Amino acid sequence: MRSPVPFLRHARSVALPLGGILLAALCSACGGKSEPQPSARAVVTRAATATQAQKHLHFVFDEQHGPTSTSGVHLVFAEGDIAVPDRIKADVSGTFQGIPLHSELIVAGGKYYLKDPFTGKWRPVSVSANPVAFFDPAKGVLAVIRQATQLELVGSEKVGGADAYHLKGKTTVGSITPLLGNPPGTRPVDVELWVDKGTGRLVRLRLTGEVESGDPADAVRTIEISRYGTVVPIAPPRTGS
Repeated sequence: MRSPVPFLRHARSVALPLGGILLAALCSACGGKSEPQPSARAVVTRAATATQAQKHLHFVFDEQHGPTSTSGVHLVFAEGDIAVPDRIKADVSGTFQGIPLHSELIVAGGKYYLKDPFTGKWRPVSVSANPVAFFDPAKGVLAVIRQATQLELVGSEKVGGADAYHLKGKTTVGSITPLLGNPPGTRPVDVELWVDKGTGRLVRLRLTGEVESGDPADAVRTIEISRYGTVVPIAPPRTGS
């Protein structure tokens, strides 16, 4: 009987190259082509346009390690709804004349109304810092993202259950003035943006550091935006009742 060895040697010499080719093909099919990433500027430009087009949205503003205030209303937290161009209704926390405050705030027609937490009555108030001024297309959050520089796309994260681009960069204290009421200037401040990949809309903005003189260096202010298009009726309250 003829020895099977020569046949086996031949089989191995053919099988190994074919196996390598098949393995390479499978790896290529599994990995596929990586999705091209947009530039950071392209993401921000799209975010400004897509966000400006919205007329109704929900927001959460949160300030950590911020400055103390002894005059007017200083908000460290607010959650509520906005109707463009000039109506806001929110639950707020902060200080009023330096006293801790937990109440409701309504903004309508450029006027601010605060619900007295002791009497339950509404009263007009002066709010030095408006953390929800991004309904003005030329000011607020939109100005911050439009004027951001040194932008870098640093990755992707889930925000509100959706995939979002995460960007870092710099903005000036002057771009933040309509948002927080700080003195204008050109000093840079760290800014982070999260932009929904599907809709292109801004879903989170974070400012870190000293916005105005006296701010702690570790001050952090974050705005979350969601429920775009959800209409919530907002009307000025009857003061004194």
